[in-house]
Amino acid sequence: MLIVQDLHAQYGRAHILQGVSFAVPPGAALVLLGRNGAGKSTTFKSLIGLIRPTAGRITFAGHQIAGHEPHRIAQSGLGYVPEERRIFTDLTVMENLEVGRLPSRDGQPGWTPERLFSLFPNLATMRSRPGGRMSGGEQQMLAIARTLMGNPRMVLLDEPSEGLAPVIVEQMAHAIRAMREAGVTVLLAEQNLHFALAVADHAAIIETGRITWSGTVAALRADPALSEAWLAR
Repeated sequence: MLIVQDLHAQYGRAHILQGVSFAVPPGAALVLLGRNGAGKSTTFKSLIGLIRPTAGRITFAGHQIAGHEPHRIAQSGLGYVPEERRIFTDLTVMENLEVGRLPSRDGQPGWTPERLFSLFPNLATMRSRPGGRMSGGEQQMLAIARTLMGNPRMVLLDEPSEGLAPVIVEQMAHAIRAMREAGVTVLLAEQNLHFALAVADHAAIIETGRITWSGTVAALRADPALSEAWLAR
């Protein structure tokens, strides 16, 4: 579904991504693991077009998208939930969902508000509540639900568990597994190793803008020294 080859990106003179390469098979979930400042968010912003890569290729669903405008990339079926969530705080839950609505795609699940309320039951009780009057966990659920209203082929989730209570993190893990069962490919950036291992089947470790390891989650789980060396806080 997604192939990233030798991706480079900069902020001014700061060379942040230095040849990032990885691939996400259709229907899979790959977690990009790394500490703060390793390059996870920059990778996501480069994929969705918020940062223009200085070199490299990004192939999504068979098409080259590196350097395309964000709205074109979103229309092609790549959804993005930023770390900051970016919901519309003055709009209600239902209004936020309507903002994200796009037509359904061939071979992809057609997401509706009612289907999303089954995925995120907390939202079902607050359909008329403004986004600014929701907790952080509820806002994260709404941000993901709004992205799914665009019927994406694949979703990028930047630190979806950050700052959430354990019970909400468990609900988030359940929702991501349900998304995969519905045919949505997932790429998430995380520091929470326990959460990542619960939802992903592939992993890549990024350190100072480079991929230092990639493989299956089973292989990562079988090598505790590896995760401790690269991910210990």
